[in-house]
Amino acid sequence: MKATHTHLLYWCASLAALAGVPTAHAETGETLGIEDVSCLVEPSRLATLSSQLPGIVDAIQVAPGESVERGDTLFTLKREVEQASRRLEAARGDYASRRLQRNQRMIEQGMLSDSEVDELTTDLRLAQLQGELASAQLDQRTSQAPFSGMITQQHAEEGEYIDATPVLELAQLNPLKIEAVLPLAAYGAVSVGDVLEVELASPVDRSYSAEVFQVDSIIDASSGTFIIQLILDNPDDEIPAGINCRLY
Repeated sequence: MKATHTHLLYWCASLAALAGVPTAHAETGETLGIEDVSCLVEPSRLATLSSQLPGIVDAIQVAPGESVERGDTLFTLKREVEQASRRLEAARGDYASRRLQRNQRMIEQGMLSDSEVDELTTDLRLAQLQGELASAQLDQRTSQAPFSGMITQQHAEEGEYIDATPVLELAQLNPLKIEAVLPLAAYGAVSVGDVLEVELASPVDRSYSAEVFQVDSIIDASSGTFIIQLILDNPDDEIPAGINCRLY
């Protein structure tokens, strides 16, 4: 009888695995005592992008509504001076390297003093460092996406002088963040890692499962409420940010 029961459990588990039945299920608001709580869908990250240095905008490679990947070039400042500086330092580095190579045989034969050898090697190292500095200064004229997302706004135009002026705004839409304000009576009923059912308003009009990733430890005494935040996967960016939702 015991063996038969074990086989039955194994058979049921196998069917569940084949059917793709998840081991965990989403809680409902009614189960947790927070039924019909309003919430808001927001980007998980927002960034207002500017330049590290003042200058004239040379080119903006993206436009509002375009998706970008982390590391993509977003805009550049005019950089003719920095490009010329890097070429100059590269030439100095090449010269210092050739000079050291020309004297290599004399160094091996001990025909140069220690101070002369030190001067040759130091000149080469200083030229290399100057080249690295010139490259870094050139890189500062280019702005790259700090994370993957969508360009939402453009504040500057090509040819415009900027000085800590916002140029673009970037929003991360996958995943999305959901924020809900819960009554004090629900405190302790929701924990980080809980999966809740969320109904999204128009134009989505669908329900999804979202995972709680933050529960505020501070209660708002005046309203008797606290805030929870959930994460909602949005791999195809099909869910827009800024829509209302409710926990149920």
